[in-house]
Amino acid sequence: MAPLEPSLRVIVDDDSSRVYRHGDEVNGKVILVVENEEQIKALTVNFIGACITKTTRPFYVSRNDGDAPSSSRQEFRERTFLFNLEKVLLPAHTLGANKYSWAFDFTFPELTETRHSRWAHGSKYLKGPHPLPPSFHTYTNNPGGQAMISYFIQAKLTRGGMRGAVRTTQMLAYHPSPRPSSLEPKMTSRALYAQTWKPMKDPRKAIDKVLTKVSRKSGAQILSPRIVPTLHFPEKVAPGQPIHLLLSINNARRQSASTDNEQPECMLDSLNVVISTFTTTICGKPLTQPQDAVTKHVTCISRQNINQSLSFDTPAKLTNNFRLVDDAESVPTFKTYTISRRYEMSVVIGIKCLGQKFTIESTTPLEILPRNPHALMVNRPEEQDDIPADPLPLYAPREPSTELAPGYNDLYSPSTGASTPYSLMETDGYGLASGSSTPPTGSMTSPSELDLPNVPESAEPELEASKINRRMTLMPRAAQHVSPKARRRSVN
Repeated sequence: MAPLEPSLRVIVDDDSSRVYRHGDEVNGKVILVVENEEQIKALTVNFIGACITKTTRPFYVSRNDGDAPSSSRQEFRERTFLFNLEKVLLPAHTLGANKYSWAFDFTFPELTETRHSRWAHGSKYLKGPHPLPPSFHTYTNNPGGQAMISYFIQAKLTRGGMRGAVRTTQMLAYHPSPRPSSLEPKMTSRALYAQTWKPMKDPRKAIDKVLTKVSRKSGAQILSPRIVPTLHFPEKVAPGQPIHLLLSINNARRQSASTDNEQPECMLDSLNVVISTFTTTICGKPLTQPQDAVTKHVTCISRQNINQSLSFDTPAKLTNNFRLVDDAESVPTFKTYTISRRYEMSVVIGIKCLGQKFTIESTTPLEILPRNPHALMVNRPEEQDDIPADPLPLYAPREPSTELAPGYNDLYSPSTGASTPYSLMETDGYGLASGSSTPPTGSMTSPSELDLPNVPESAEPELEASKINRRMTLMPRAAQHVSPKARRRSVN
């Protein structure tokens, strides 16, 4: 009968589902059970942050290369260490049959450690030390394409002779610490001079124009308006903060002595708001460096026939209680060695003036910040039941084959009422951050000898509650507090 193999375990003192943040310590112990006398070369424990990307490309490019079977595709994979801290728990020693345990403690470092050449990977990715990115996992549109940022504790038992090493890993979830900020995001104004509107040529007959001029001789002269729109929006927002959108219009040809009564009447006719997600990953091979880019869009607001009066030189509110929810993990904007994630917000506004319609369009970067602690959000005033809400639509996981974003023709097609929600992103992860490190002790294990967590091959891996690869379903805030009035509206 073959001798039993040693049993090696890593136990973290905190709850296995805990989300670590800046400056948090990771404490625990390594347990080793030896059934027979063992000659041990070393027992080490490593605290590792790793960035893993994977994709495939067809061996022969053809018109149908996207449908090529996986057996005819070349696989690319890159693993980059964010940091690697090691402690030697036991040097060379002979252990008898018994149960042993060793305590360990680490602290999340403030910055990553790896440095890449200035020519590596291009401008979309970082080369030197930077704040830790979030725990993250997503699939790309290419067959077998995945991206993962993971943090974990790994214990390794190196034995004498020809026997292989014994390893075990405990995953950790990490989310960045929020930046000091107020409860309300800072607003930015952008005057859209390139979209200045003026009415089309007057189609009236000549006699009508003459009669109009005669009637104006006794009154003030009204010039044809030149309407300059200004959009007010936030560039940075954290989950739980409201996303205020405001519009102000100015008549550039208004006379100094004119009054509001002399201004043409303008009405807000329609509003569409779309948030887009852009994820890029790269495998850093010296010559090929294949890169996957995933773009997804979600229509957050789609309204028609609003008929809201607009006053000149006075900002008008376009949204009510429109916010990223603060009770679910929303991945912050980040950039690291081989993965980047960013967002954009597109606003399309329809206006009616002097019997004519014109459209204002604006696309701006939107930086999603780390989620604010709940303590900062509890003091905000509760929304009144009679105030309509503009929550983000439901985030629901979908098959990778159906994750492609809908076309813009579909997004901006006329419709009444609230839009049908699309899935903005399928993401299992948390955020980006910093902390202070515990100096490593003992000799470092060669990176080639470390067992990084494998990227699951299946598009639908079994996600345990204790792992960071959890699918989070983002529910709109309005769905949590549905007023009786809103409930009656939804039934009707």
